Amino acid sequence: MENIGKILKALHRPQSRSHKGQNGKLLIIGGSSKYSGSPVFEILAARRFVDLVYFYPGETDPFLVQAVKNIPEAITVYELGKVEDADCVLFGSGMGDAEFDTRALDRAKKVVVDADGFKFINPKMLGPRFILTPHRLEFERFFGTDATQKNAAAMAKKHECTILLKGVPDVITNGKRTFLNNTHNPGMTKGGTGDTLAGLTAALACTNGNFEAACAAAHANGLAGNILMKKYGFNFCASDLADTLAEACVQATKSR
Repeated sequence: MENIGKILKALHRPQSRSHKGQNGKLLIIGGSSKYSGSPVFEILAARRFVDLVYFYPGETDPFLVQAVKNIPEAITVYELGKVEDADCVLFGSGMGDAEFDTRALDRAKKVVVDADGFKFINPKMLGPRFILTPHRLEFERFFGTDATQKNAAAMAKKHECTILLKGVPDVITNGKRTFLNNTHNPGMTKGGTGDTLAGLTAALACTNGNFEAACAAAHANGLAGNILMKKYGFNFCASDLADTLAEACVQATKSR
C-alpha cells in the first residue's frame, strides 16, 4: 500500500525563479442554469494550488457566469480554442442537461472527469490522461460492474487511467498502485464536498502525476473536514472545506 507521507512530501513546489503560469493552469468546464454551485466550489478549492484558473460555462446562463465572476481569481472564457494550453481540464460537474462536444477534450493534456461528466464520455475514450472521480453509483453505471476495490483496480488497469472511487474508504488506483484513504467524517455528506475534492485533484494534477494528485487530494480533503469538525462539530459546509484545504495540506506535510 502507498505511503501518503512520501507522496505529500514529493508534491510540486514552485521554484524561486518561476513565473505566473508555470505552477499550474487549470481549465474548469461545467455548471448549468440548474447547477451553478458545482464549478464555484471547484474554483474555491483549486485557486490556492495553481497559478491560473479558467472557467468555461456548460451553459451560458447569466446567473452561473455571475456566480463565477464573483470569484476574483477565476477567468471566464467563452471559447475552447486553446484547451491544450491548460495543464489539466476538470470536466463535467453541474453540467446537468447541457450540450457539449467532447471532441474538445481530445486536445487536453489531462482530464479529470467528475459527476455529470460521466454522462458525456464512455470508457473507450479513456487513457493515461484521465482521472475519474466517481462515487459508487457513478462507477457502477459507467463501467457496468460493482464498485469494489478489486474492480476499481481492474478498470483502471484495463483503461490505463487513474480512478478515485469515493467511499469509505476512498479507493485511489491506477491498476498498478493503490491507496486507501480513510480521512473522513459524517459532516462531509454536505452537498459540494465532492466538488471540492474534484477541484483539488485537478489543481494538483496540473503539476504532479495523476495518481499522486488523486491520493494527495483525497487525503487533504478529508483532513480539512476533520479540522473543521474539531472546530465546529458537524456544522460546516463545502465552502468552509474549500477554504481549509491549504491549512490541511500544510498540516499533512508537517505531520509526516
